[in-house]
Amino acid sequence: MKSCSRGGGINIQLDTDILQGFTNINININSIIIGLTAIGIITILTIPSYTFKEKIEEHQNWLYDMGFDFLEAVGLVVGMILVQHIFKFINAGDSANWFYATTQMTLMLYSLYTLQNYFIDLVNIFAPLYIFGHHLADGNMTYAVFFISILIVLAITVIIISIDKNTIQDTEWKYLSLQVIYGGIWWILIWSIYKFSILNTFYMLIGFILYMWPIRFVSTKIRRSLNELSKRINYDELTGVRNRGNFDEMSDQIFNIYRNSNKPMTLAMFDIDQFKQFNDTYGHLAGDRVLRHVAKLCHHQLFEQTRKGQLFRYGGEEFVIIFRGLDSEDSAKIVNQIRNEIINDPLSYNGDKLNVHISFGVTQLTATDQSFDDLFKRVDHYLYESKKSGRNRITVEDETFLFETGI
Repeated sequence: MKSCSRGGGINIQLDTDILQGFTNINININSIIIGLTAIGIITILTIPSYTFKEKIEEHQNWLYDMGFDFLEAVGLVVGMILVQHIFKFINAGDSANWFYATTQMTLMLYSLYTLQNYFIDLVNIFAPLYIFGHHLADGNMTYAVFFISILIVLAITVIIISIDKNTIQDTEWKYLSLQVIYGGIWWILIWSIYKFSILNTFYMLIGFILYMWPIRFVSTKIRRSLNELSKRINYDELTGVRNRGNFDEMSDQIFNIYRNSNKPMTLAMFDIDQFKQFNDTYGHLAGDRVLRHVAKLCHHQLFEQTRKGQLFRYGGEEFVIIFRGLDSEDSAKIVNQIRNEIINDPLSYNGDKLNVHISFGVTQLTATDQSFDDLFKRVDHYLYESKKSGRNRITVEDETFLFETGI
């Protein structure tokens, strides 16, 4: 009898151990499922953002931009709802769990860091109001003051992250500090409702930091891969500016936008005078240095003078600039500044100073242009006129000027 009872005790203990083992396995599997779901949602949010955002910004239409930002925010909200339903399904309808809360916080904080989007900022600020706002109806004035105070602190934190996203992502201590503050705010808010111990709050904050680390690692890899792919496709490897393929892709889009707009658009084309002499005299490496030098100075002056100019390497020593929202007169003034910068900053190469001169053609989109080709043929002809007239000149709407006596 005793031995039977002892055996039964052993069996009960074994059954309990087996049950506990299965429970642990289920918890681990659930964690993996939710973790993979979070990574999948992050991937879905990231790829469209980096793939289509640049194309939409090229339209320079606030409605396009706002519409895409809104869709990104909707994608985040849908992702959070999806996580909630998956978690309830695998936990018998219960979502009150630290791992679930950590996953939702991770999705919001990742989107806040990564997506340049004011709607995402609003989702982060008002999410506590949506999730816990019904507790304000209980009539507890102390809780209401506490809740509003925490919401204000969260809003300030979100605004700080939103303003300085790029620096924060590149600075490890800033990233970690703001993650601790963001997570701390959320767990304090959750603590005010569920009243778990302060030690547990600390553990959950550490868990949030550790959980966010692999998510950030994966997202950083995705972002870098997309950036590298974009550079290879759209940017010239030698000079670092946009390439011919990107110019061909954008030209018709830009033409269609500005043909139906009351805003001006101007095309400028230039090449390096006597470029072959640099190759013949100093070698092709010197020619490459000249191309990089000109592209760098031109890009710098465009950035200094206006944010409305885009530089492309069309081929060889030829470059094209698209000026959005500027007429030919204003564009020609910027071109003159570009030329002066190149003249005043000669390239040093193996102890020699290489003086670089350029010739320009400039023309504005007109109502008679039936296609981008009409505009391009005209600017190409004006560049030819500048070179035929002796080089180191600019031709604006079929009038040629010396740069020194210029516009």
